[in-house]
Amino acid sequence: MRIELNSKRKKNHYLIINKKLKMILFMVAILMAFMLGCGNSDQNPDRNSDITGGTEPTQGAVLDTDPVLTPEAAQEPQPEPVPVETPTPTPTPPLVKDSSLNLTASTLVWGGTSTSEAKQIALTFDSGWEYDKTLQLLDVLDQYQVKATFFLRGGWVEDHSELAREIASRGHLIENHSQAHAHMNAMTEDEVSADIMESTNIMKDTIGYTPTMFRFPYGEYNNRLLNVLGEHGYQYAIMWTIDSHDWAETMNGVNVTEQYIIDRVLNKASDNGIVLMHVGGSQTANALPEIITGLRDAGYELVRMDELITE
Repeated sequence: MRIELNSKRKKNHYLIINKKLKMILFMVAILMAFMLGCGNSDQNPDRNSDITGGTEPTQGAVLDTDPVLTPEAAQEPQPEPVPVETPTPTPTPPLVKDSSLNLTASTLVWGGTSTSEAKQIALTFDSGWEYDKTLQLLDVLDQYQVKATFFLRGGWVEDHSELAREIASRGHLIENHSQAHAHMNAMTEDEVSADIMESTNIMKDTIGYTPTMFRFPYGEYNNRLLNVLGEHGYQYAIMWTIDSHDWAETMNGVNVTEQYIIDRVLNKASDNGIVLMHVGGSQTANALPEIITGLRDAGYELVRMDELITE
C-alpha cells in the first residue's frame, strides 16, 4: 500500500511540472512573436503605409512639399476683413446759407410789448386761399365790437379785393402774409424780394395802405429773411403765442372741434399774447363768440397788433 501511494504522488508531481513547463514555453513563444513583429514593422515601413500616409506618389500626382508647421504656425488663418460699402446718401437740395442780422433787419415779435396796466391780447387771422367765412368772421367781430389784425396773402387780396376793402373799412388792421404762401426759407433772396414787392404793391393798390408787418408762411424764418424784410420797409415779423389749431381737422389724434379751439385759446391766454387763427378755419367763426367773452371775463382787452407793439 505504501509503495502504491508513493508512486501516485510521484506521478502527480510530474504532471504539475509538465503543465508549468508548457505554460512557460507558451509565454516564451508569445514574447518572441511579439518581438519579431515589432522588428518587422521597423524594417518594412510600406506595410504600415495606410497608417502613416507615407506612400510613394503615383504618376501625375502632386507631391505635397509644404513644410511641417509648428503648432503656433499651424493655426487656422483669419479671413481678411471685407470692407463694407458705405451707402451713398440721398442728395438733398442745398440750403441757402444764413447770414447775420443787419441793423435794418425786421424785428421778430413773439409777443406784444405793450406796457398798458390792463391785460391785452390780439386776435389775428391769416388768409391762404379760403374766403367764404370772411363775412361771418367780420360780423362776429362787429357784434362784439372787437378790432383784429388780418395777415392777408397778396394773391388773396388780388382775387378777393372787395373782401379786402371790407375788412379795412370795418376798422381792422391789414398786414402782409406773402404773395404765394411758399416756404420762403428755401427761396433765394431775389425770389423773396420779388414776392414781398408784389404782395406789397397789390395791397397798396387795393386798400391804399402800405403794410409794415409781415407774417411768414408756416412760421418759417431766418436772419436772411429778416434782412430782406427790413430792406422793404417792414419793421416787424409777427409770430404768435397761441396757435389755435383751427387750420387742422385733428391734432395728435384729437378732433379739432369748436370747443377744442375755445379751450385752447382760453387756457393758453397771457398778457401781450397773440392768437393765431385763420380766415378759412371751418370752426373759427363759430368758436369766436365764446373766445371773445371768455377773454373779456378773464380781464383781457382785445386790441390790434399796432396797439400791442409799443416803441
